[in-house]
Amino acid sequence: MAQMAMGQPAGPWQPTQGGGDGGYKWDDGPDTDPEDDDDRAEPTYGDPDNIAGMQGYQPIQGYENVGFGQGAAAPPPPYLPPPETDRPQETYESNANITEDEARDAMVRFVNDHCCYGSKPAKEMSIESIAPSSALHYELETFTETRNTSRAWVPYNGFDMVDGPMNGFPPGPWDIPCAANMLFSDEVREIEVPHTAFVMPCHVCNARGFNRCYRCHGRGRVRCSFCSGSGHKWRTNPQGERYQDDCHSCSGSGRKMCFTCGGDGRITCNACRGYRNIKHYIKLTVRFTNHKSDYIMEKTDMPDHLIRDVSGQVIFEQTLPYLWPIAFYPIAEINHNSQRIVDEHRVAFSMERQLHQRQRLRAIPVSECAYKWNDTQTRFWVYGNERDVHAPDYPQQCCCGCTIL
Repeated sequence: MAQMAMGQPAGPWQPTQGGGDGGYKWDDGPDTDPEDDDDRAEPTYGDPDNIAGMQGYQPIQGYENVGFGQGAAAPPPPYLPPPETDRPQETYESNANITEDEARDAMVRFVNDHCCYGSKPAKEMSIESIAPSSALHYELETFTETRNTSRAWVPYNGFDMVDGPMNGFPPGPWDIPCAANMLFSDEVREIEVPHTAFVMPCHVCNARGFNRCYRCHGRGRVRCSFCSGSGHKWRTNPQGERYQDDCHSCSGSGRKMCFTCGGDGRITCNACRGYRNIKHYIKLTVRFTNHKSDYIMEKTDMPDHLIRDVSGQVIFEQTLPYLWPIAFYPIAEINHNSQRIVDEHRVAFSMERQLHQRQRLRAIPVSECAYKWNDTQTRFWVYGNERDVHAPDYPQQCCCGCTIL
């Protein structure tokens, strides 16, 4: 059962709680009013420098060496891979190629997507040959989990439950239940480690609930930025004569109430939200990461990387907690690179717990089309189920009215 801090919780500090109108005296306050600056931002507040020496600190058993910031990853539990006898059977599918009409239609669509390309070659070209082939795309995904611990703190309002060491021994990082919402998808979860919380006075405001106003430096007023604190502005009358008049912004006083603190000189502490206390605890950060590696086998002159982002036919797919590499595909190059990538993943993530693996082999149709138009004789490629086209030597890549810089 969680435990609540003892005593009646105090409400947050309010500017009306004594010492208002700039009456609070700061030991290091300035002697003069600063010039007003609308762009001055509130300073940021960091972690305590020496938490172990502060009032209210409690060492947490099992987490004595954990500090603020990103801590080192906790070593995952040992994993024993399944025996070779559990290796599943490999079965593969087949795929088809395209016709001449489909190749021509793909080229026409390609030209229509490029506003500066002329359409005549696509419509009038003579396709002399089509060499169909299949590119093979092998991909391995290894879904892992990493757990890190660090100290963290949040404002404590006096009402929230505090689950501290008095409630039991804190569990280890890998003993806390936490599952991914979706396999093979990156995700970060943050969890308060049970039985690690305790309350300390706020280290930013020294448990006052307020800090010195950063805009007026605690004086409650600022020098008027329109008249630089003089209270006067030079003006020109219709006759062109210059005269001195009271500043309309500060009504001639040269000073203005600080709008950030309302003239009090103090602002609510941003760290404890005015409650004067901070709840410290051990934060567990769980990272689910999907590591990907792939290999593309494509034998034509078309750039290999184009294969990666188009669809094809999945001819082999496996999803298991532990995978074996492809070993019985008819093309040895695929077997070899599957073995290489699987071996790399088995040693690359030693500080991460392997949750699942997925491997997929896709066949992407690629057709190399040789064509002739007028005096031009060249090639283009149609690839993927989308029938994308790669035509770097298309004859008319700039239409009339376009200027190539």
